[in-house]
Amino acid sequence: MLRRTTRRDRMIGLFVLGAILFNPPILNLFSGTIFGWPALYVYLFIAWGLIIAGVAFVVERTPPPTRIDEPRP
Repeated sequence: MLRRTTRRDRMIGLFVLGAILFNPPILNLFSGTIFGWPALYVYLFIAWGLIIAGVAFVVERTPPPTRIDEPRP
């Protein structure tokens, strides 16, 4: 049960992080260009990619294997 709660808490944290990163006051900070690309576009794609990577990390993470036949200390 603890594992499911931890995963849920991390997903909620990623949602809140995404809501903060894509909030208009934060988006208004990015003007100008980076290597000829608009800074806002670069920021959006990087932030979007980090959120996707975070979700993949949380969802695909597996607990260490435990053996059922080993006695507990």
